[in-house]
Amino acid sequence: MNKYGDDVALLAEKVLFHRRLYYAGKPEISDHEYDAIEDSLRALAPEHPVFEEVGAALVSENLRGKKVTHASPMLSLAKTYKLEDLQTWMKGRPVLGTYKIDGVSLSLNYKNKRLELGKTRGNGTIGEDVTEKVRWVPDCVLKVDGLQASEFEIRGELYCKQDRFNQLLVEMQKLGLDLPSSPRNIVAGILGRKQHGELARFFNFFAFDLIMVDSKEPYTSEAEKFQLMNQMRFRLPPYQVVQNDTELEAFLNQTQQFMQDGDVGIDGAVFSLNELSLHRELGATSHHPRYKMSFKWQGQTATSKIRDIVWNTSRLGVVTPVAIVDPVFLSDAKITNITLHNAATVKAYNLKAGDEIEIVRSGEVIPKFLRVVAADSGACELPNTCPACGTDLEYDDVRLICTNTKGCPAQKVGSILNWIRCAGIDDLSEKRLGVLIEHDLVAEVSDLYKLKVEDFLKLPLTKETMANKLFRNIQDSKNLPLAQFLNGLGIKGLGKTGWELLLENFPDLTQLRAASIEQIVEIKGFALKLAEQVVVGLQEKSDDIDKLLAVGLKPVMSAKPASSGVLAGKVFVITGTHESPRKTLSEAIEQAGGKVTGSVTNNTDVLIIADPGSSSSKAVKARKLGVELWDEPTLWKEIGEA
Repeated sequence: MNKYGDDVALLAEKVLFHRRLYYAGKPEISDHEYDAIEDSLRALAPEHPVFEEVGAALVSENLRGKKVTHASPMLSLAKTYKLEDLQTWMKGRPVLGTYKIDGVSLSLNYKNKRLELGKTRGNGTIGEDVTEKVRWVPDCVLKVDGLQASEFEIRGELYCKQDRFNQLLVEMQKLGLDLPSSPRNIVAGILGRKQHGELARFFNFFAFDLIMVDSKEPYTSEAEKFQLMNQMRFRLPPYQVVQNDTELEAFLNQTQQFMQDGDVGIDGAVFSLNELSLHRELGATSHHPRYKMSFKWQGQTATSKIRDIVWNTSRLGVVTPVAIVDPVFLSDAKITNITLHNAATVKAYNLKAGDEIEIVRSGEVIPKFLRVVAADSGACELPNTCPACGTDLEYDDVRLICTNTKGCPAQKVGSILNWIRCAGIDDLSEKRLGVLIEHDLVAEVSDLYKLKVEDFLKLPLTKETMANKLFRNIQDSKNLPLAQFLNGLGIKGLGKTGWELLLENFPDLTQLRAASIEQIVEIKGFALKLAEQVVVGLQEKSDDIDKLLAVGLKPVMSAKPASSGVLAGKVFVITGTHESPRKTLSEAIEQAGGKVTGSVTNNTDVLIIADPGSSSSKAVKARKLGVELWDEPTLWKEIGEA
């Protein structure tokens, strides 16, 4: 008799069935559906033997490479969806946090500093030899420097970025191969193929662990281990040592932002106790190490029907598709628009009105297309001309591109809006900008700084108070930190953090504009392609830079936030409209030693709000959590500045 009962047996059978399909690269359900089945089983039978199996057993008829035993088990991770559980596990101890890459776990074994063997996780004890496929991966290090050891192992995640996935779709179409449903699935699929191992050249590899085989560990913490792997030239996911709850929340917010904006698929974060002595002390279960924990957000999927596909031109001239779908609710949000990524995705999956598709929304970020559930008849249609200016489009096998960089109105508006966002100019919305453009008052970014108060009075429903405020907000942005100024130019490939790194090496605008590709490529993190984009981008934006300087902009090197001050240690949230621009308030708080975040939590000390007696949702939550409510005059009084 089954001691667990029929319900448990059925759930266990489902877990094993879908786990094996997943590791074969042919999943039939989403990650979120699988997690729900596994969680149901865990609730009924937390000690069920199915949880002792990591990965999936290798099936002989599907075996492409020889079986290889792992020197130490490649375990799964314990996971939680609750911040409180993560904090309880941490117990106030420092942890190293990284992004949880949505790919396939891989082990690289080195002997005498050269790659000897690459293997999959398999069932955690026995993996599959995929060495010849791994050698195609461009950032797989074949010969290692920086470690004096004859034998060691690197563990990490093999993944496929979205842009490389799009290129791979085109290549697979040419070869007549079945198309995958997602970047993660194709990694497992290619590793499991008898042929076409060369397609692994479209993948990338992040290292996350170093295991010494024949010598003592030359490090005592996870942070030191990551620094050593970096010296060995392995690519690492972004990581940070997290010391307390405030830093933990900030890292999770950063992770959520990357889930939305990043080019690498992630499905959460992974935390490891920083001190390696605790790893040895706590040990592991048969399923997971006790010194690691993954955090994921409850995700939801739904199916909906495409009503129409709309194409929009971005500020960089890329024409992107958005599906208008029958409304569905995911994570308490009504979803009507879904990004379809690019033209290659539409073409590869033959997407069109009438198709029923699966949508996912995880981590409260933008909903995304997952797969086609039921296809309508007919063929997809890609536009031939730019929807904004009518210029013939170029197709690079992945994207549709409008080459009318100077005359395309969508690219012009996108560039100006990007500047407004990066410069922190409050109240100047896309709608208001559109009216200014229609009145021939603004044609490029520098024109914003030529506007007079009376120009804003031409905007609908805009009276003198708002006109003065718009004028002042623009003028206040003339003294931007240099990294913010450069980010506002909208040069492809680089964000504010990248510019800050460049400015550590070229500390003013004149030096940076004179920098060569050869000089930039010597900076850690700047490959040849990115260095070329920076140099060419600065040259193309040369006229814009000169015009901005001519109308009075004076970009300055960013001052580092004060480590001490009257607001040191306090966490602030700013909400609503104030007399001063939000950017001014944020900078004042940071200069006084405070920190500004986006949402009210247990770690928030003060909510800056126009009316401390307000009954808004943020104000109510703040009072419930014991957070102080200040208006702007109170803030200035505390800082001691007029």
